[in-house]
Amino acid sequence: MTGVYALATLSKMSPRLKLSSCVVKRLSKLETEASHGCLFGLMYDSTLLIVGYSLEFEEESNTITYKDLQLNFPSDTELYGVVKFGEDASESSIRSILQNVDATDNPLILTSNQGCFKAHFLIHDRLEETQYEVVSEEDLWKQFIHIRLKTTLPLFCEVTSNGVKEAIQSKRKKIAAGQVSFHFPGTKIYLVGGEIEADINGLDGNASVEDLLTETLSEQLSKKKRRNCPDINVIPVNLIFKTSRDSISEKLIKTAVKMMSTQGNPAYCIKLPINIDVLTLAHLSTKLVPLYNVLLESACKSLRLLEQNLLEQLGQEGIGDGAGLKIPDTFHFLPENCGYFFSQIIPREVTDDATESHRKSLHKLLALPSLWPCFKRGNAYPFDKISPDGLLINPHEAIFAKVGAKPDSRIAIVRGFYTYHHYMQDQFDDDGWGCAYRSLQTLCSWFRFQGYTDKPIPTHKQIQQCLVKIGDKMSSFVGSKQWIGSTEVSFCLESLFSVQSKIIFANSGSELQSYAQELLFHFQKHGSPIMIGGGVLAHTILGVEYCTESGETRYLILDPHYTGHEDLGTVVSKGWCSWKTNDFWNKTAHYNLCLPLTKPCV
Repeated sequence: MTGVYALATLSKMSPRLKLSSCVVKRLSKLETEASHGCLFGLMYDSTLLIVGYSLEFEEESNTITYKDLQLNFPSDTELYGVVKFGEDASESSIRSILQNVDATDNPLILTSNQGCFKAHFLIHDRLEETQYEVVSEEDLWKQFIHIRLKTTLPLFCEVTSNGVKEAIQSKRKKIAAGQVSFHFPGTKIYLVGGEIEADINGLDGNASVEDLLTETLSEQLSKKKRRNCPDINVIPVNLIFKTSRDSISEKLIKTAVKMMSTQGNPAYCIKLPINIDVLTLAHLSTKLVPLYNVLLESACKSLRLLEQNLLEQLGQEGIGDGAGLKIPDTFHFLPENCGYFFSQIIPREVTDDATESHRKSLHKLLALPSLWPCFKRGNAYPFDKISPDGLLINPHEAIFAKVGAKPDSRIAIVRGFYTYHHYMQDQFDDDGWGCAYRSLQTLCSWFRFQGYTDKPIPTHKQIQQCLVKIGDKMSSFVGSKQWIGSTEVSFCLESLFSVQSKIIFANSGSELQSYAQELLFHFQKHGSPIMIGGGVLAHTILGVEYCTESGETRYLILDPHYTGHEDLGTVVSKGWCSWKTNDFWNKTAHYNLCLPLTKPCV
């Protein structure tokens, strides 16, 4: 770039620069044919924070562009510059990207070379080198929150591209004109025209997002446990139209697309609900008054993404007359080590197979590994950490334990999400015999959450029927209270989900320690939970910590023998999900471990 832009010393015009540690780590390890990419971030307190990037490929005609991707990032996250890999990047391409940076007059140019970075701001066609600070993912989640705006609006229009554009543009204009207010559920706080109205519980016009977080999450914050993983705070907010014309009935929300024709008009019309669901990333110091305008833009951004999807559907063969048009739904994803949410529209009833090509493009452009899915419906982030049927999701995240503190200590834990299955759930009494069944259900839930399957989690009866069908058990096994072990778990995984497993046999509990490194490798490569059975007990292993110097090993255990309610505090405080030393295992019992394997896919 020095051949195109002159170098200069840093001026007072340049903001402070911070890079997310996720961006730095991923760029440091990146191996790509791309010569450059785009940087996405947000500005706060005269500081530019870069949270993500995408790649640009010179000789490929991608249907997805960086302009499209910008709609998928959280609101207030904008294009702020480019990242270069080496000196082979097309100057014209880089100039084109920089010209499309609207969020600032001084775009960022970051050079990445084998883990070494140099940062420059482009100010008046002069490159001004700047220092940067790396922000850890944990600190980022402490300093920022996500505001999740959700509402449902009716869409009634002609089944034409122009009809859809005009109808959605009309709604965007109403929102942009400030004909809406925002309400934060659980409080009496409303944002109207940039001001807070009604009873605000002491908040005033100078209140910040941090004050809002304290107000909306006070009860939850008092109950929170310390976590090993970054804790993501999400504040819900509702959009309310000041007039009733855009109100929507429960009847429409629950219906699919309605087709109709109007008198004197040959064109078909559609009536369907469109669901606004958008995330906004906001620093705790952000004032609530300007937040109103940010939320307005968030709603408009969501409508643009929904419009884009509806137009894509209308352009598909056989849908030009509206027949087969599907309601677009929004899903929010947080790929591992990405450090930011990425939102996608997936129309209802569209299969994962139908979107595979699109997912492959996203993985490539966002430099995500093609080893496991990131953007299937099952991968969507579970904000409540409670499943639709009331089960706890990832209880291990509520554990505070000093693991990996020693330099020679290695740790690997389950990747992604799962639901905790244990005795007495589903109003079914399996106390004393169903622990391996419950462990299997936890494994199955993991494969659902990771997008490997959309098949339902099998019941005890269905598990027994499966084993009878494949010839492993006699017909009398169905309806019995007979135990199953690791081999039966592997049979069910293969028969029901086409998942192959590796079985490890240990002659005693003390011998398990010799397999610690193999378990580490499993979690690093496959990331799936492990079922272990020994004596009369079965458990689920969620992670392992291994000290290479002493050989000391600890296991993150999820215990299916719990019989209580879905109470996270009880599960954690009573040790039903906790780290265990090697003494936890019976030294005289034989143990079999079922390690479910994954296949590379997106």
